[in-house]
Amino acid sequence: MKRTYIFLLVIIILGCSDHISQNNFSLTLNITGELEQKIYLSKRDAGKWVNIDSSSVVTGEIVLNGQIKDPEMFYLRSGQNLTNIFIEAGKITFTAHADSINKGITNGSKTQAELDSFNESISLITEQLDTLYNQYREAVKNDDQVKIENLSELIDTKDNERLARTIDYAYANNKSIVSAYLIMTNNYYLELAELDTITSNFDNSIKQTKYVELLLDRISNLYKVSIGSSFTDFTLNDTTGNPIALSSLIGENYLLIDFWASWCGPCRRENPNIVAVYNDYNSKGFDIIGVSLDTDKNNWIKAIEKDSLTWSHVSDLQGWNSAAGKLYAVNAIPHSVILNENGTIVAKNLRGEELRDKIAELLN
Repeated sequence: MKRTYIFLLVIIILGCSDHISQNNFSLTLNITGELEQKIYLSKRDAGKWVNIDSSSVVTGEIVLNGQIKDPEMFYLRSGQNLTNIFIEAGKITFTAHADSINKGITNGSKTQAELDSFNESISLITEQLDTLYNQYREAVKNDDQVKIENLSELIDTKDNERLARTIDYAYANNKSIVSAYLIMTNNYYLELAELDTITSNFDNSIKQTKYVELLLDRISNLYKVSIGSSFTDFTLNDTTGNPIALSSLIGENYLLIDFWASWCGPCRRENPNIVAVYNDYNSKGFDIIGVSLDTDKNNWIKAIEKDSLTWSHVSDLQGWNSAAGKLYAVNAIPHSVILNENGTIVAKNLRGEELRDKIAELLN
């Protein structure tokens, strides 16, 4: 009986050990030249870096280790040098020059190989978008409004093409973690119904992996703040430190919740339009509360003053970890929500003439 007990105990220990080893990964870097700083293997969690392993060795062979359940996107960071790698259990190698780790070659990760293959299939679109974005930045620099408008349309068309290819890939490869990752990183381009449909199409075999779980959480949050839903209250401090509850502004006017930040170029470019709409309709029953995703209070206040934003402003100065931003499923800015007098969401993410037309319609 004692021998049987010991035998079973050994089997259990070996089983546990085997399970642990199956989740281990070893990433061997082969670096030509010399890195300027220590290298980190990290991942992102709630908008922050989480370091998994690191090395002070800056040249030659560098070995980084860790444990992982399912394939996941990790990042190699050394100073300003940054690249991403899909890590999975097993032995992986990464070869690069110290000056350009973003151009490194990965072997041993099937997930990374799959992602590389997809990226290669849309490389022409990516190159065209890079060219258009460079032209757009130059047009903004020169304040060429006609060119800015034309390039914006071209960028939207090309980006829609890229997104369509991504969606097609996800439908055709519904057992792939890479598909779930691609949809997760593009979810802010998708309408709620479409995002729900794509996510529901993923095979049960990946339903409990990180990126599908993130998508399901995102969808749940989006339904809570979809058009027709009641507002979710929050309380944040204004620029002087006084708390303002969203509920205190509801009852008489239509209310625009404007999520923005001083560092957000598209937000700042949209501000003159919002100011004009506010000036025209504030006395007729329209109000605004600005929710900043800034982290620097001085920059936030300076932007309010420079852009002449005379309505209420609040922030917890937590950037992408903004409590209000999370409640309203904000993962890109500018982002806006319009509430009626009863606190019901009646519109979202309207800009330019669409915003003006909607406010005019609501107050007519």
